[in-house]
Order: sequence, then C-alpha cells, then structure tokens
Amino acid sequence: MKVKVDPNLERMVKDGKDTDKGRHIHDFFLALAACNTIVPIVTDSSETNARVIDYQGESPDEQALVYAAAAYGFTLVERTSGHIVIDVQGTRHR
Repeated sequence: MKVKVDPNLERMVKDGKDTDKGRHIHDFFLALAACNTIVPIVTDSSETNARVIDYQGESPDEQALVYAAAAYGFTLVERTSGHIVIDVQGTRHR
C-alpha cells in the first residue's frame, strides 16, 4: 500500500529524537505499529529481490494505521502470541 508521507513530519521523526516533540512523535508511531491486532505476512518478491510485508487483519482502519507507521519507519515485522517485533528506522525491537 502506498502512503503519502509529509516531508516535515518525516524529518521530525528522523531528526527530532532529542526533543520533547520528537519523543512524542516517536511514541505515537510506535503505538500505531504495536497497539493493534494486525498480523504481518512476510513474502519474498521475485520482482524486486526484496521481502514484502503484507498486513492482514479484520479492521481496514488498523491496517491503514500500521501501513502509515511503516511509511514513517516503524515497521511491524512479526507478531506471535508471546511477542512482537518492530523495526524502528532500521533497528529491530522486541
């Protein structure tokens, strides 16, 4: 799914980690990526030689929010009954 990102917000996500506003933005996108019932399905793409994540869930609203978080670098990578893994701008967190 293509998500249009705001360049100013994207810059704040990447560069504003040491400010109160930046930490709030970080926490917001982390919550979007983590607080849902979406299951990520990872597949290999033969076209791009890369892995593609498709988000499956009952709520299209939840799917849209998780795709938006991923567009800003907060990617839900794995969900099991015991844990979740989120890639936050290139660093995986469990």
